[in-house]
Amino acid sequence: MARASRRQAERARREVLLGALAFVAAIAIAGGAAWAWYERPADALDAALCPAGGPRGHYVLLVDKTDPLTFTQKEAFRVRLRELIQKRTPQGYLLSVFVLGESFRDNAKPLVELCNPGDGSDRSALTHNLAHLRRQYEERFIAPLMAEADALQAATPAKTSPIFEMLQLVGINAFQSHGVKGERRLIVMSDMLQNTTQFSMYRGAADFESFARSDYGRKVQAQLPGVEVELDVLVNTPALQTRRNLKFWEDWFDRAGARIVQVDPLEG
Repeated sequence: MARASRRQAERARREVLLGALAFVAAIAIAGGAAWAWYERPADALDAALCPAGGPRGHYVLLVDKTDPLTFTQKEAFRVRLRELIQKRTPQGYLLSVFVLGESFRDNAKPLVELCNPGDGSDRSALTHNLAHLRRQYEERFIAPLMAEADALQAATPAKTSPIFEMLQLVGINAFQSHGVKGERRLIVMSDMLQNTTQFSMYRGAADFESFARSDYGRKVQAQLPGVEVELDVLVNTPALQTRRNLKFWEDWFDRAGARIVQVDPLEG
């Protein structure tokens, strides 16, 4: 009888030990799962930091570098660039940056394209690694975009300023290429004075209807359906940058299916 009791006691101890080991294993598995959850990105992102389902909206910045900026314009430019990157581009939106130089062929593709992944401020520290999200935002989104600030500024004046051609390429290689269904916005920093051998606004005020009927006008008409346009105007030649010049661009963007929603002079 005593022998049977000892066997029962040993069996009970084994069952307790096995139960304890199973409990420890369960805790380890749960802890590993929790850590994996904590370390995971806030959302599945692609190489450009965009949501797996695609960007929620698309902002495009086109910067005219055919004329050097004044000291004050440089300061204003950097402030507006940082504001666009850090404050204005919503989380999940794609930001494409293009440069307008003397050769539109050399600048057909964007300098950089990245989505705002968010800085983690809308996440809980209980479920996300906020330091990781902030580091990703600063190092992989803010830094690469701000690093292009110097590349967007000219050292010497260019001989031509092909604004129409670059706007066409922006329509093709940004908006049409990505086909984002959400908000689509184009921010142009330029004096908005086209200057090519085929057509120059430096020769005097242009009539849009006559231009639109010309062979060159039809050739360079862009397609920008549903795009809202902001103009940050570099006021370099006030005598030519008149209300009539702005009306020309209003008509041109309207013909492209877009709409100017804001016009601001860039200080300096």
